[in-house]
Amino acid sequence: MSSNKESPKNTTTSKTDPQVVPGSGEKLINKQVYSQMDNNNKKAADVLASKGTEAAVEYMFKHPETGQKMDYATMRYYYG
Repeated sequence: MSSNKESPKNTTTSKTDPQVVPGSGEKLINKQVYSQMDNNNKKAADVLASKGTEAAVEYMFKHPETGQKMDYATMRYYYG
């Protein structure tokens, strides 16, 4: 029963949510600074530029390798 609920929700979400555009973070940050960022921070900037603040915060609280939730201190380790 729950799998039936999740499928339409995921389908609707993917149709209405904008995609993360690689490199879009350069709109928010100086290109020289963006080019020197590590990949984790570039991706977070791209999510922020493409999807907004809430999506960026949600992205940054997921471990970049495992996808598991992180506490604040661990998030700061990866995203300064």
